[in-house]
Order: sequence, then C-alpha cells, then structure tokens
Amino acid sequence: MKIIYILISGLLLTACNTVESIGQQPNIRNHQQNTVSTAHPRARLIAGSKDLVGQIDLVNVRFGTVGQLQRAEVSVQNLSNERYSLEYMYVWEDQQGFKVNQNTVWKRFTLGPREIKSFQTIGVTPTAYGLTMTVRLPGDFFIHQDITDPER
Repeated sequence: MKIIYILISGLLLTACNTVESIGQQPNIRNHQQNTVSTAHPRARLIAGSKDLVGQIDLVNVRFGTVGQLQRAEVSVQNLSNERYSLEYMYVWEDQQGFKVNQNTVWKRFTLGPREIKSFQTIGVTPTAYGLTMTVRLPGDFFIHQDITDPER
C-alpha cells in the first residue's frame, strides 16, 4: 500500500510541474540552436549547413590585443571522418552584440578527417569585443548573400 501511495504522489507532482510550465514563454536567448557553437563566451561558430551540425566545432579560442585592437585566434575542428571543402566568414561584435564590422568575403579552406585548422583575425575598431565565425559548404549560396547586388 505504501508503494502505491508513493507512486501516485510522484505522478501527481510530475503532472503538476508539467502543467505549470506549459503556459510559460521560452526566453529565446537561453535556448541554444543546434547550428551554433558557443563554447567560448566571446566567440561562436555558426554551422551554415545542416550537414555540418555536429561535424565541426570551435576549439582553442584565444583573444589578445594589438595596440588598442582585439586579436583573435580560433580553430575549427572536423569531428567526422569526412573531408570537407568549406568557406568561412568573420563578423566582429561589440560588448552589446552589435556588429562593428562585417567581412562579406567568403574564404575557402579544407578540413581533413579529424583535422584542426586555426584562423587569426584583428578587429578593425577598438570597440570590437567578440567574434562570430560562420562556416558553410560552398554550395550553400543562400547564406549571407547581399540581395542588393544582382551580380551575386
């Protein structure tokens, strides 16, 4: 009898907690997207293709200064046994998360199986604080295309 009482109490408590949370609106900032790696507080990696999610990650992030400017070195690691030909682009942001400059040029690189490749960049303004690196497959042309330029 005691066991049945404990089981029913546990079910009721679980049901009450579930009902209570249904009406709450999620805070979007607290829900990590599966395309973004935010292992470092000042750097994040955006996987610009669903095929790259879980296959690459940001490792060995370092920040330093060059005069009044921020300098960053980030490494991208291939977590798979596949060879990837990829493109990347950096965006520097200030402490509030606003873009301070955006490099609109995609640069190509190749990652072998389990390979780690490092990249360095310098923020062009003293307000540059954090870094977002977007990596995509070369065929994903819809990501970050300037729609005002008809030649693209």
